Amino acid sequence: MIGAASECENVAAELICDGLHVHPSAVRMAFRLFPGRICLISDSLRCCGMPDGEYALGGQRVFLSGGVARLADGAIAGAASDLYTDMKNAVAFGIPAEEAIRAATIRPAREIGRADEIGSIERGKHADFVICGEELTAMEVYVGGERI
Repeated sequence: MIGAASECENVAAELICDGLHVHPSAVRMAFRLFPGRICLISDSLRCCGMPDGEYALGGQRVFLSGGVARLADGAIAGAASDLYTDMKNAVAFGIPAEEAIRAATIRPAREIGRADEIGSIERGKHADFVICGEELTAMEVYVGGERI
């Protein structure tokens, strides 16, 4: 999904980088056309992170299989990936890691007016973050400053 950010002055587009909503080549094109102006987003359904099976979405049956959530008619119901995975996908699609990380953290925080609370690691901000190793592998996760 590439959607125009209707109320965001500085953002050119919001991207769901799950490999289904937007083709990897379109992700690369958007980042090239609008440097520093892309926000990664997720429209994850509540089946995100859950095992394959049947779930509900607004009274409709959703079938999760292999990380893809579909309605009974086969249409994609929504994303079944989280923002961290989508950020890693953006890097796998060819976006520099530093840019993908900014697009998933500080830039969206600025756009919703909460950059003084979230989006980067600074004194006085919420201490929710992931320490990554090579290949952006999650090594440690902190929520409220506590390692979980």
